[in-house]
Amino acid sequence: MELLRSKALCFAALLLVGPGCSQQESAYPSREIRLIVQASPGGISDTVSRFMASLVEQDLGVPVIAENKPGASGALAFSYVTRQAPTGYVLGHAPVEITMVRALGYADVGPQQMSLLCLVSKIAPVLVVRADAPWRTFEAFLEAARAEPGGLIMANSGTGSIWHFNTLLMEQAAGVRVTHLPYSGSSGSLASLLGGHVDAVVAGAGEAIGNVSAGRLRVLAVFDKPRSQLYPNVPSTHELGYAFGAPAWSGFYGPAALPGAVAAKLTPAFRKAFESAEWSKLCEERGMEPVFMDSSQFESFALEQAAFFAEEIPKLLRMER
Repeated sequence: MELLRSKALCFAALLLVGPGCSQQESAYPSREIRLIVQASPGGISDTVSRFMASLVEQDLGVPVIAENKPGASGALAFSYVTRQAPTGYVLGHAPVEITMVRALGYADVGPQQMSLLCLVSKIAPVLVVRADAPWRTFEAFLEAARAEPGGLIMANSGTGSIWHFNTLLMEQAAGVRVTHLPYSGSSGSLASLLGGHVDAVVAGAGEAIGNVSAGRLRVLAVFDKPRSQLYPNVPSTHELGYAFGAPAWSGFYGPAALPGAVAAKLTPAFRKAFESAEWSKLCEERGMEPVFMDSSQFESFALEQAAFFAEEIPKLLRMER
């Protein structure tokens, strides 16, 4: 009799606890979500993050607030997000740098410490100079760099950033040396170029389009295999005989061990935003290639990229020294 009474009490307790748990699980998201951006305002990472946030919050029904935490090629933001509880209320923008910072020695963080949600775009790097610069072709720019090693100053979006990495690839492939000047984002490096403080910048194709269209900047080369849809008359490095170029990309992630039920709401929301006409228009305007990878595809891709950078970055850094 006592055993039956004990079982009855346990069953009653389950009835009381069960609905509460179910309601808690189904409540996500019930408050605002913070989206941590690893770059300064104004660059392509910031644009992608804020634009996607505005789209996914419509589907999720809660505000998605972008917060900028630039520094150390994104390592500060990545470390911050991966230290948060995996509740789904702190997410991060996942640029290519998530696969680079460990090889750079900035932080022991990478795709392995993240719950990767999706990838949404890729973007080619371009080399830009002021419209009044003496170099009208990529080869003319390289000849000037060869003539005076270290004499040309090239700005980038931060030491260890993908645009800095592409400048190092250019030095390796073309046999030149330049002086590197890092900023905390592409907006700062492009402003420096416009102000006449540096000779050239490597930035995203879309980051430069406004000033190129306005006649203030000139694109000398696209650091990729194909040409950019934004600059159809500008040759790619591969066309010119220099087989280098590492595109940037954008995705989203949460801390490791993000609950499956949370990811199951977030990834479809990002996919819906990706499939919108608004996102297609932004990609066309900013020179981004819309590419969607779900969590498993993104994880495989990111791990491959991390292996590539783990091999290449030490070699390039040795060359820079």
